[in-house]
Amino acid sequence: MNPSHRSLFLGSAAAIALIMFAGFARNFYLRAWLGTRVITAMVGVHGLIMTAWVLLFLTQTLLVAKQRVDLHRKLGVAGAVLAVTVLGLGIYTIVGSIKRQYPEASTGLMVNRFVAFDGMSLLLFAGLVMAALVNRGRPEIHKRLMLVAMISLLPPAFGRLVAYFSHHHVEVGVLVLMCATVLACILVDAMRHHRPHPAVVYGGMLVFASNALTYLAQIGTP
Repeated sequence: MNPSHRSLFLGSAAAIALIMFAGFARNFYLRAWLGTRVITAMVGVHGLIMTAWVLLFLTQTLLVAKQRVDLHRKLGVAGAVLAVTVLGLGIYTIVGSIKRQYPEASTGLMVNRFVAFDGMSLLLFAGLVMAALVNRGRPEIHKRLMLVAMISLLPPAFGRLVAYFSHHHVEVGVLVLMCATVLACILVDAMRHHRPHPAVVYGGMLVFASNALTYLAQIGTP
């Protein structure tokens, strides 16, 4: 990977980390000063695990930029374990939230709310990370799948950022931001390599589809 390409991926990782921090600053990272609501212990643990994942992703990208691929591969084992933890805790947190809000929920309502609460994005994240690990010996595919996997986790942060400015049509705002983010990745990849890599295109299409389903579940009557 040439230096400019390494810098691009490092910049993308830093941007994602910044979006995550900004989105959850008020009610997590800076909640001691800005927080307006109480969070459960499990939500706190989930937040810490997600933070660990974002920091690991940023570290892994930095290691590649510094050409320390040996350390990158060693940390990859911890990354696989952490990704499974992110998935498990994420599902547990979403299901717990649904049960608190809809204690008598039917199976159909549980599925609807799981999708509405960004459950599809979480499952897509797990699938993309798994695909990236399977292709860890093919760097051009691996790094793009990991980047798209990180992008798939952005809806909750985007939702909170949009809500900072307006509580109206938050769902539309998140959908637009997600589509714009994926489209930007595809366009940048195309400009740098004359055509976008299939991993970005197909991964981006899955992100589009996931967020479209989430939007439909959110605007539907539970």
